Amino acid sequence: MMEAILTVVVIVVFLEVILILSWQDVKRKRKAYLHNKFGIVPEEAADNWNENRRNYYDLFAQADDVDDITWNDLSMNEIFVRVNNCDTSVGEEVLYWRLRKCGMSEADRDAFEKSAAAFDRDEDLRVAAEEQLGNIGKTASSYYIPSYMDAIEEYSMKHGWIYRGLQIIFIAALILFLIFRTDVFGILLAVVSAVNVILYMILKMRFEIELGLSGPAVSLLHTAAKLAGIKEIRELYPELNAKITVFGGLQRKAKLLLGQKATADSGDLLGIILDYILGITLWQITTYNTVMSRLSRHSEDYLAIYQIVGEIDLAINTASFRRSLPLYCLPEETSERYLYMDDIYHPLISNPVGNTLELSRGCLITGSNASGKSTFIKAVAVNAILGQAINTCAAARMVMPPVHVMTSMAVKDDLVAGESYFIREIRYLKRILDGLTEDKVTLCAIDEILRGTNTGERIRASRAILEYLADRNCIPMVASHDKELTELLAEDYDNYHFSEEIGENDITFSYKIMKGPATSQNAVKLLELAGFPGEIIAEAQK
Repeated sequence: MMEAILTVVVIVVFLEVILILSWQDVKRKRKAYLHNKFGIVPEEAADNWNENRRNYYDLFAQADDVDDITWNDLSMNEIFVRVNNCDTSVGEEVLYWRLRKCGMSEADRDAFEKSAAAFDRDEDLRVAAEEQLGNIGKTASSYYIPSYMDAIEEYSMKHGWIYRGLQIIFIAALILFLIFRTDVFGILLAVVSAVNVILYMILKMRFEIELGLSGPAVSLLHTAAKLAGIKEIRELYPELNAKITVFGGLQRKAKLLLGQKATADSGDLLGIILDYILGITLWQITTYNTVMSRLSRHSEDYLAIYQIVGEIDLAINTASFRRSLPLYCLPEETSERYLYMDDIYHPLISNPVGNTLELSRGCLITGSNASGKSTFIKAVAVNAILGQAINTCAAARMVMPPVHVMTSMAVKDDLVAGESYFIREIRYLKRILDGLTEDKVTLCAIDEILRGTNTGERIRASRAILEYLADRNCIPMVASHDKELTELLAEDYDNYHFSEEIGENDITFSYKIMKGPATSQNAVKLLELAGFPGEIIAEAQK
């Protein structure tokens, strides 16, 4: 007998040791992964876009945010993917919100920078935070937490007092039956039990999805509490601990509730029987209502916690993004209508060429095809967004005022709406004019203005529009092939250009911006290099 007991004890101890060692191995690999992923370029494919990342932003969108046209013109989904190394869906949603919001108060920027710097220099702190953030992850349901919380009242079961009353009646009937053991109380207990279990079955089917959504929502509170338990994070985010206390005890109730749901959903016979036994007491129903009621009363506090958790993830992500760049700077803010950029480049280019430019008014950028005009003005607009969203610019130095970024670049006709290219283009330009304000400088990037119409009208209309912009609180950056504009607008716009070196069998580009209007052309040479027939080349050269 003793030998059998010792054998069982040895087996149990052996299994415990194996479990402990396995868990330690998992933790070690997790820490190694978190260490290795910091500062690397994210591997996500640009076309693997998850539209749910915008859910948090959609709750708080404002009129002066980066609009859809500008977002698409600047390929901001690809910029997001390049920046994004977040551990959670919450971090991704807050990152998207920051990029669309494109602005921080001075206090927010100082707090954000303090956090990003702390996570950058303290690997132990960063890994400790990321280990907790990993518990949230990026499950499909977690992206819906903001919209779930915004409509939390709709997910509560109505007439909660009825379920509480039936629960009390069941308990009273059970006590009376156990005390008196009469048929009357036995029948009463049976009737109440039948009513309760039928009601439980109906409500369980009706609120199955809602119960599933409450899990990630409450799980996030548990992670937030763990984060608040880290001394350095508590100091960086003092509001977090205060907000968490509002939900004291809620996490335990929800954990029991979700644990019971998981047991019932497992398909285990004992679990199913237990589920219906508890269903007779209506325990799950009343507990669910308690959880919903608390979340509903404190939904604003919850969303504040949600944002703080996202900001923690975003601060770590930003520190990682900076490490992955060949060069970066923190933008310097000015109250003047003035831009200065030193060695600025586009963050999507792997081997970028930096450019330096100073602007106190608009500029016209001319140059040959493929010389870098469009890429440059996109780089300036993208960095203006990144600088205001995550206090990071892909440049050696960036001085800028708070700006509203607007573009008219990737114009396409709309066959469904019956709009031609030119009609779409003038709509894009008109929205820029409508968006101008005296309160905030507008940085507008325009590529090939009014290319959808004939040369004469294009020159006249372009001149009128650009003169209008020059007199407003605006810094227009316009890439164009129309050299006539460089002369007509010389008093209002600075002229810059990109050029190339044309060889016998090739064309090489420096991608460096230079003062003055362009003097070279390369369209015919590009036709020749592409292998067009000789008679076409000869005729074009005439």
